[in-house]
Amino acid sequence: MPCHWSWTTMSTWRQFLQTRMKTRRLYLALCLTLVLLVINVVAYQTILGDSSKRTKLFGTKSRRRRQDADVPDISNSATVFESNRLPMTGNSTSYTLNTRLMASVGNGHLATTVYSDTIFVNGLYSGDGFKGRSHRATIPSPNNIRVTLPSEEGAVRRYALDVEKGVFFETVTTDQVTVEQRTYAHQFYTRLLVTEIHVTRRQDTGDIVIGLTTNPGSDGQDLLCDAISSPSATSRYRRGTINVTETATSPRSEIHMYWTPVPSTITLASSESQTSVSYITSIDTDQSTAREAFEIGRQFARGDLYPTHLESWRKVWDAGRIEVEGNLDLQKIINGALYYILSSLPAQNHYGTANQFYGLSPGGLANGKLLQDYQGHSFWDTEIWMYPPILMLHPTLAKDMLSYRIHVRGPAYDRAQENGHQGLRFPWESAFTGVEVTPGDICWECRENQQHITGDIAFAARQYVSATRDLGWLTDENGWELIRETARFWKSRPTFNQKRGLYDINGVMPPDEIHHTVNNSIYTNVVAKLSMDFANYTACLVGEADETAEEVESWVTDVGDRLYLPEITDEKYHPEFEGYPKGELIKQADVILLGYPLMWKMSDEVRRNDLNVYEEVTDRNGPAMTWSMFCVGWLELQEYSKASQMFLDSYSIYVKEPFKVWTEAHQGLGAVNFITGMGGFLQAVLFGYGGFRLHVDHLDLNPVLPPDTDGMKIHGLDYMGSSLDFTISRDHVTINVTSLGGDYPLEITAGDASYTLQEGVPVQLPRGPATIATTRQDSNRCTPPVVGDGTAGRLQATIWVFMLSVLLTAMQ
Repeated sequence: MPCHWSWTTMSTWRQFLQTRMKTRRLYLALCLTLVLLVINVVAYQTILGDSSKRTKLFGTKSRRRRQDADVPDISNSATVFESNRLPMTGNSTSYTLNTRLMASVGNGHLATTVYSDTIFVNGLYSGDGFKGRSHRATIPSPNNIRVTLPSEEGAVRRYALDVEKGVFFETVTTDQVTVEQRTYAHQFYTRLLVTEIHVTRRQDTGDIVIGLTTNPGSDGQDLLCDAISSPSATSRYRRGTINVTETATSPRSEIHMYWTPVPSTITLASSESQTSVSYITSIDTDQSTAREAFEIGRQFARGDLYPTHLESWRKVWDAGRIEVEGNLDLQKIINGALYYILSSLPAQNHYGTANQFYGLSPGGLANGKLLQDYQGHSFWDTEIWMYPPILMLHPTLAKDMLSYRIHVRGPAYDRAQENGHQGLRFPWESAFTGVEVTPGDICWECRENQQHITGDIAFAARQYVSATRDLGWLTDENGWELIRETARFWKSRPTFNQKRGLYDINGVMPPDEIHHTVNNSIYTNVVAKLSMDFANYTACLVGEADETAEEVESWVTDVGDRLYLPEITDEKYHPEFEGYPKGELIKQADVILLGYPLMWKMSDEVRRNDLNVYEEVTDRNGPAMTWSMFCVGWLELQEYSKASQMFLDSYSIYVKEPFKVWTEAHQGLGAVNFITGMGGFLQAVLFGYGGFRLHVDHLDLNPVLPPDTDGMKIHGLDYMGSSLDFTISRDHVTINVTSLGGDYPLEITAGDASYTLQEGVPVQLPRGPATIATTRQDSNRCTPPVVGDGTAGRLQATIWVFMLSVLLTAMQ
C-alpha cells in the first residue's frame, strides 16, 4: 500500500532537510576555516623567514677600478679637480673642446658650463609645453672668454675646478708672465656671473699684451631681444622676452641683462708688476634687481667681491658635508657630487630676495637645451634621488625643493580633475607653470602613466616632516595641503575589484619604463598607501578638525589598507607588477626601492631574493643611479662584498675626468651632468655605509666604513633642529652636537644604554645599531603609521575575506 504524505508532513520534512544541509555546510565551513587558519600561520611564518644576518665585515676587499681617463685629474687636493688639458671631441684630424664634459659653475639662480656660449637662469623656459618642447631658454654668455698669449712657446696651461671655492681656474704660465682666469657664479650676489683675469709679471720684458677672445653665442630662437644699449662706456644692457610661452595663458617672462664689455686685449705696462680686470654679467627677471646687482659687482670688483663669494661657499660646506679618510679618489667624487647638486640649488647665504625656485633637473641648472638633457624638466629624480642627502645635510634647501611643487600645484589639481580624480596629480615632467611637459611624441605612456610621481612627492614631504618636525611649514607654507591633497588623489585613483574585494591601481607605468602599461605596480601601490597613511598622521600633527581628520582616516581604512599588492611568489620575491614574468628585462631600480628608500618591511629572505632576482634582469646599460640602490640593499643584509661591487658600479663608469662630470648612460653620454646619478651615489654613502634610516618618529643608524677607507665623518647632519657630527671608525661612532635645537631635545640609544645629546659633549659608542629620538613629552601624541611589508598582513586579509565569504555563503 503506497504511502501518502500530507502537505504538512512534506513541509516539515523539507525544513528538516534544509536545516540538516545548513548544519553540514556550516560544519564544512568551520573545518575549512580551521584549515585556512593553519595555512595562514604557516604562510605568515614562512614570509617572515629567517632574520639571521651575516656578521663578518669586509669579507672581500673591493676591486679598485679607476676609469682610464684620457684627461686625468692630476691634483692631490680633495677639493680641486685639475688637468693640463681639456676634454676634447673629434677625430684624428680635427679636435674641438667637448663642453659636454666641462665643469660648470652655478648658484641656483644662474649657471653656465665653463667655455660654453650659454647661460641658464632658474625658471626661464621657452617652448610649447603641450608639445613637450618647453626647455631652458638659452641666454648668450658674455663670459665665454679665452686668454691668448703673443707666443705659446713654453706656455704651461692648467685648468682646475675648485669645488670648495666654487671657482673654475685657468692658469697660463710662461717665462715672462702668469695669467690666472677665474670664473664663478657668485654665491652671495646671486645675479652675478664673474670672470676675473689677473696678470702677474715674471720678467722685465716691457709691455705684455694679453689677447682676449669671446664667443657669446647667437640670440637663438628662445628669446626676443631688444637692441643692445650702452648705459655707460663700461656697461651694456639688453632686455629679452620668452619667444614661446609654455601655455597659451602663461606669462611671457622677461630677462634683463647688464654686462661689462670685453676688450680684445689687456696690456700689462712695463711699469706694472701686475694688473687685474673683472668682467661681470648680471641677470634677473626684474630690471631694477639686475641693475642693482651689476652696480654692486662693479663697486666691489677690486675689493670684497671675490672674498664674499668664498665666504658664502665656506658656510655651505661648514653646514653639511661628508669626509672619508684614506681614499682620495672617493673623496673627490663625493665632493664633486655635492658641489654639482648644491650649485643648482638656491644659495643659502645671499644678498637680497631670492626668486621662486623652479626645481632640480637631471642635468642640473647648467644644462637643458631643446631636446637635450631632459630640457631642464623636473621628474621623480628630484624627490627620490637627489632629495634625501640634501634633506639630511641642508634641510632648508630640501624645503626649497618642496616649495617648487607647492608653487605649481594649480595645474596638478586640474590634471587630477581632467581624469575624473580628486586632489593633486603632478605631471611626470614639469617646468615653469607646472603643466605636463613630457614630449608625447617621444614617450606618450610616460606622460600619461608614470603617476607614481605624485607618491614620490608625497614621500619627500613625509621625509621632510620626519627630519625637521617643521609644523610651521605644514600650517603656514601649504605643506599640509600638499600632503593632504596628494593623498586625496590616491584615495580617488584606485578602482574596486569585486572579485578579490580589494582596490587596484590599473594602467600605470612603474619606475621600470620598459613595462609602460601595467596593473598594480607594487612600487606605485606602496607609495600610494604611504601617502594616505602619512596624511592621516599629519592630520593629527596639525590638530585638524575632527570632521577632516575622520575623512582622512577613512581614506586609509577604506582604500589604503585595502590596496592590492602583488603577492610574494612561492619563490619569495616581490613581482614588479601583477602578472610580471620572472626573468623579463627591466630598465632600472624598481622593486628594490621598497626596502630603501621606502623602508617597506619584509623578511631578509624576501629582501635578498628581490635583490638577486632583479639584479639579474636589470639593463646593464640603464641609468647611473640604479646600482647605488643595490649597494644599500646588500649593506642592509651585511653582504659587504656584493655591496662593495655595486657601490663601485654606481659611479666608476659614469664619472668622467678630469672635472668629475657624470653621464647618465653606461655607454655613451645620455644626459649630462647627471645629478640624478650623483644623488643615488650620495645615498649609498650616507644611507648605505652611513646606515641612516629616517623614520617618522626616530632616526636609526648602523654605519659601516666604505671600501678602502680608514674612517668617515658626516659633518652637519640635521635632525629635529639639531646639527650633529658623526665620526665613524672601524670600532666606534662618536656623535658630537654642534648646534642643539631647543624645541626637540634628543637622546641616543644603543643596546641597553641611553645618552642625552648635549652641545659640545661627545658621545662615543661601539660601532653598531643605534637610535636617535626626541624626549619631548608631547612628540608621540600622534601614532606613527605602520610601514609593513604588508605581505603577511595582506595575505591574512585576503584569507580572512575569503573565509568570511565562505561563512556568509554557508549561512544562506
